[in-house]
Amino acid sequence: MRSDCYVPFMDFNAIANSFVGHYFNTFDNYDARDSLASLYRPESMLTWEGNQTQGANNIVAQLKKPELKVVKTQIASTDSQPGLGGSVVALVAGTLALDNAFDKPMQFTQAFNLAPIPGQPGGFFIYNQIFRLIFG
Repeated sequence: MRSDCYVPFMDFNAIANSFVGHYFNTFDNYDARDSLASLYRPESMLTWEGNQTQGANNIVAQLKKPELKVVKTQIASTDSQPGLGGSVVALVAGTLALDNAFDKPMQFTQAFNLAPIPGQPGGFFIYNQIFRLIFG
């Protein structure tokens, strides 16, 4: 193998699991949710139930809509894979309860494409994020 083709080992599962824990713990705390802005960049895109939003400020505004003020998520699974250019793809499945309606949890799935931050070894930002409720 040519040395210029060597890709250092990346524990993409550990990266995805660490990210998912941090993201959802922060998301569940409405007052802390603004800090999620640090995970996005101007080119980041969120698709939330079919509505697309781009850029950190716009994405956080979407995540802080009044109907999402009281949210409690429970993660059932996180699957991950290495992506192109050192990125990590994570697919999360779980439930969320709105307004403390814990007796009526809704199933959701959310996909993240975590891209390396240029010039910051080991750092990642959310390049793509897709959220869908599952009805059935």
